[in-house]
Amino acid sequence: MVKKMYIKTFSYLNKIYKKIIINYQKKKLHHAIIVESYYLYDIYWLIYCISKWILCHNKLNIYACETCTSCILIKKKNHPDFYIFHPNKLDKICDIEKLRKIIISIQNTPQQNQNKILWIPNYHTLTLFSINTLLKILEEPPKNTFFFIGNIIGNTLHPTFRSRLLLHRIPIVTEKFILNWIKKKKIYNQKKFFIEFRINNHDFHATIQSIKKKMWVKRKFLYQTIHSLINQKNFLKLLPILNNKECIIQLNWIILLFLDSLKKKSNIFYTIINIDYIDLIHKINQTYSYFYISKILDIWIKCRYQIFTIKNINQELLILKNLLKWNIFHNK
Repeated sequence: MVKKMYIKTFSYLNKIYKKIIINYQKKKLHHAIIVESYYLYDIYWLIYCISKWILCHNKLNIYACETCTSCILIKKKNHPDFYIFHPNKLDKICDIEKLRKIIISIQNTPQQNQNKILWIPNYHTLTLFSINTLLKILEEPPKNTFFFIGNIIGNTLHPTFRSRLLLHRIPIVTEKFILNWIKKKKIYNQKKFFIEFRINNHDFHATIQSIKKKMWVKRKFLYQTIHSLINQKNFLKLLPILNNKECIIQLNWIILLFLDSLKKKSNIFYTIINIDYIDLIHKINQTYSYFYISKILDIWIKCRYQIFTIKNINQELLILKNLLKWNIFHNK
């Protein structure tokens, strides 16, 4: 039910959902569809809900019934006609042998009703071998078989592969949309929700999760600590705060803070994200020149990238190294 409500609540998803369902009802649905968005979560729920409806035995107009055998099997991740091609956990790349086995299975007669679905959540995990294997079956697809592929906008699609699929692109969630949504839902702290939305780069799901995890409180603690340490001139005290599992998120907050400081230095106010910490932004601008704000911003952007991309990196040592650099910049 949560998944259905996620689709029904947000018009930017519901519009594409209805279009695909209506095409199916008219027997005009393309057998291979790629859904693109900046956010994998939106792609995931859209394809999941469409797949559930296609396989549902007792459809309720354009929504799945949620109670038939097919819907229950999908919830339990055990539907015999619903194939999800996940990558390997270690290298995050799809196994070609696993794909070949799925393709052999998908050519068999459906076990639950007349339809079968192969869903590839993220195109980026496909290798060239996987793409070539898929191209063969897409040229002559089995009867009543649908292929759904998710893709993050920015990942370039193989040209021949792209030519075999119909593309649906989920529109960006605008600030105007989210402000109207906040008002309609009567969100208690509208300003807080809007700032979280900006912090999470307009990703609605990430915003919800951030609020649930009370990241707002942790951000407040970090910013208050930075404010006091600017006076103390010793940023090494940030080490125990930053060296944890949420390090990437916290580094992102620091990066956004210094980006806002550069914006303010340049008299660009309308895109400032941390609108609840203007005093801290002002203090940073009073303390550092444009040059040193850029330098501090640069070290944390590089630090975040290294922690995110390099396996088994010594996170604590790397953060310590960059805090020492911050101290040096501060005391110049």
